[in-house]
Amino acid sequence: MLKISTIFFCLSIILAGVGTSYAVDDTMQTTVIKSFEPIIEKITKFFSRHPKLLTKVSSPENPKQEAFSITHFQMERISYDILTSNSIITPYTGHIDIDTQVADNKPCGNQGFTKTEKEGWSNIDDAIRNANTASCFVIRTPQVGIVRHRFIFQYHIKTGRWALSEIVYQDGSINGRFMALLGVPSPWFPLMNELQALSYNKDWIQLFKSL
Repeated sequence: MLKISTIFFCLSIILAGVGTSYAVDDTMQTTVIKSFEPIIEKITKFFSRHPKLLTKVSSPENPKQEAFSITHFQMERISYDILTSNSIITPYTGHIDIDTQVADNKPCGNQGFTKTEKEGWSNIDDAIRNANTASCFVIRTPQVGIVRHRFIFQYHIKTGRWALSEIVYQDGSINGRFMALLGVPSPWFPLMNELQALSYNKDWIQLFKSL
């Protein structure tokens, strides 16, 4: 039969272990949150400038048919969160939501994949020349509403760093326009290897590579 003093001794060891575990968890979570803050600041600073992006789209039915246009993002709101996951390797996932109004200069272009709607210009230089032609830009918010761009990150325990995994819309579908900048093409948004595109979008490319 165990003595009462022995039982209390065992309990004290268990409770001490639990307390240490909570302290480690709190320290880890603080580290994770602080390491996420510079990423939030970087994305917020970039989108607060209401940037313009040179975009290329292609027809899924005829990929050789391409159109170029300028997309203008006007930031409305930014929010973020960090969640725990069941993974040992990547125990935390974080996301940053950028809510924007979206406008583009497609209507002034000469290229369309249907008879009723233009997708921009067949020539990339024409799209760039009209990047600041205010009369060409149409705000799409009345049609599509505020667009949410969600940047999803994973925290890797081995490196102690966050890594961007994908960018999606509010419905969970892939944000092809942005993922193309990361070297991930989609049927509507092929890769943009044109020298003019690499030059015009250099700030975007630099941002995405730094995340």
